[in-house]
Amino acid sequence: MEAVSAKAAADDILDRIFAPTPKPSALDQAEETLRHPKKLVYAAMSNRNFFWRHHVQKFILDSGLVPLSPFMLFEYYLLHTVPKAAVREAMNNLLARSDEVWVFGTLSLGVKVQIGIAKRLNKPVRYFDISELPVAVLPISVETAEEELRD
Repeated sequence: MEAVSAKAAADDILDRIFAPTPKPSALDQAEETLRHPKKLVYAAMSNRNFFWRHHVQKFILDSGLVPLSPFMLFEYYLLHTVPKAAVREAMNNLLARSDEVWVFGTLSLGVKVQIGIAKRLNKPVRYFDISELPVAVLPISVETAEEELRD
């Protein structure tokens, strides 16, 4: 009798281990997000690297963080339909609200200003080489980040 109950207990444990886990509901997902919000990462990159914006977005999401990507929100200055100053102000607000700043590709004047703002706000800044995209994004040091050549 005792062998049967031990077998039943073992079967019960195995059933619980291997039972399919139910998909979380929208309410469960919202609750998890509110209890454990992910860090916001501002994606700084030169206009010349605009075409890599989707890959950069994916890279940040794959890293388990939430991207704040100006090129995804404002395209290229909203196709020049609003003053650049308004878009820059919005971008600086996003940067101020971010937890970290990640720099992708070469350092243009605009990206250098964004880095300066981040440093003055004591935000961590990380640098990435995107010359291997779409295959790879590689972390680099600030010393190996290259300045963009101006036309």
